Amino acid sequence: MTRRRLLAAAVAALTLAGCAAPPLTPDVGGAAQWSGRFSVTASSDGAPDERSSGRFLLHVLDGRSRLELSSPLGQTLAQLQLADGRAQLTTAEGKRFEADSAEALTEQVFGWRVPVGDLPRWLDGRFSSPTEFDGTRVAAARESDWTIRVEAWRDDARPARLALTWPADADQATAPAANGRRLSLRLVVDSATGALAATRP
Repeated sequence: MTRRRLLAAAVAALTLAGCAAPPLTPDVGGAAQWSGRFSVTASSDGAPDERSSGRFLLHVLDGRSRLELSSPLGQTLAQLQLADGRAQLTTAEGKRFEADSAEALTEQVFGWRVPVGDLPRWLDGRFSSPTEFDGTRVAAARESDWTIRVEAWRDDARPARLALTWPADADQATAPAANGRRLSLRLVVDSATGALAATRP
């Protein structure tokens, strides 16, 4: 698995060999879980785009997050765990990497800072820096140098489809990408259960 393809997996996975993990049952008391599909495109000037897609499962409880990414056929690609101030990434080949945060870990392994820790909040429909509104709902936001766009909403008022772009202005034709590098990530939520412990703004 190339560094960029592994990055594609890590970006979408929020804990990522073998077989797909069995479905998780949300625990009582502040647990939240999302499952769905992802697609990611990594671009770099002078090189062909690299694309990856598959399924994700994100489970959050008491400040601990586990993100699992699998291929469209169900094979686990990677696992990312955030707990007790530490981040751990495990690849399908069994390699493990650790750091003090998900952002530091992804920068250490891939050279990119990926805001994995923000994904539960974004999937819950909470954004600290909205830039566009659709009526009373946030249509777009800019956080951690990413642009987040809500393309559709679920009946429970949480996003059904999210499009994320790094750097934040890379989706604008006139905006230069950082060192010619760009990431585009799309998430489609098939199911969402439970709720984050934090109160929505």
